[in-house]
Amino acid sequence: MFRVFDRYLLKEVISGWLAVTLFLWLILVSNRLVRYLGDAVSGDIPGNVIFKLIALKMVWYLVHVVPFALALGVVLALGRLYRDNEMTVMSACGVGPWRIYKPLLGLGVVLAIILAWLSLYISPEVQGMSFKLENLAKQQADMTLLGAGRFNELQNGRLTFYAERLSADKQKMENLFIVLRSIKEQEKLPQLLTARSAYRKVDAGTGDSFLVLVEGYRYEGKPGEANYRIMKFGEYGVRIDLPGHPEEQERQESIPSAALLGSSDPKDVAELQWRLAMPVSVIVLLLLAVPLCKSSPRQGRYGRLVVAILLFVVYYNLLATAKYWVGEGAGPAAIGLWWVPVLPVLLTIVLLNSEHLRCLFRSRQ
Repeated sequence: MFRVFDRYLLKEVISGWLAVTLFLWLILVSNRLVRYLGDAVSGDIPGNVIFKLIALKMVWYLVHVVPFALALGVVLALGRLYRDNEMTVMSACGVGPWRIYKPLLGLGVVLAIILAWLSLYISPEVQGMSFKLENLAKQQADMTLLGAGRFNELQNGRLTFYAERLSADKQKMENLFIVLRSIKEQEKLPQLLTARSAYRKVDAGTGDSFLVLVEGYRYEGKPGEANYRIMKFGEYGVRIDLPGHPEEQERQESIPSAALLGSSDPKDVAELQWRLAMPVSVIVLLLLAVPLCKSSPRQGRYGRLVVAILLFVVYYNLLATAKYWVGEGAGPAAIGLWWVPVLPVLLTIVLLNSEHLRCLFRSRQ
């Protein structure tokens, strides 16, 4: 009998979990798609990378959706069983809360292991690929913004350049010249540079943006004067400040977990604990979901569901707040985020004990 019960319960929970996961996943992906479309319309990124970025973000979203979706799937499945009096029949056959936990915790442990692998290893790699693709797309968009076949002025007119055309991949400009002027003419001689091609480069240390000229000449001074110089170069970098977004530095989400493990930086500690908290959240939210869904047939269909959603949302907000506090060094790293997963466990114990006390009270009447 119990094996039949386990299969039946897991079937109900898994179907609800998959439905909630798909629903929440599509909402998050749709919101991100709208943002990328807006960036493409404003010229911040080219349109041909949107779906690549979306595909990479899907993995990251999955890590954050699974704990919430599984707990909500449990509430939906068990709530229906309570409303249809099926749990009443099962209770009469000796099925109590701990018997319900047995198949659910088996499923939760398997999902927690998979989620730990995704959160600690796959998600940082995918996030790193996503950030690199975003930066490359922004650089390509900046090249398109600079344009070809027209004069461009940057840095309040101190830099004027003209490029004949862009390369096929829009990563290089071809046949261009640049005029550099100083704010005060007596400080530095004017410069004119010509080059066969140029590409954009970002300094990894400072984040400064440079236009690297390839195979050209630099003319310095005023024609006709004795200090006029002509120099040939293979590559020559000119610092430029493009309008719009600043350059993105490496973010904590893309740092490998092994590197975070040996770091004492509070932000790195907070990021590592956040990654570990995702698989832990699968178990603690599943524990809380079982007593939350207990209801009578006369109760409203969505009353317990609304309460569960509110508690789960509060849990995620507390987790995000604790991550911010740890990242800012506002609390001891040993405690870190771990006080937040303890709260659902304590609430689960309170709810189960209160239900047990009610049953004892009714049996003595």
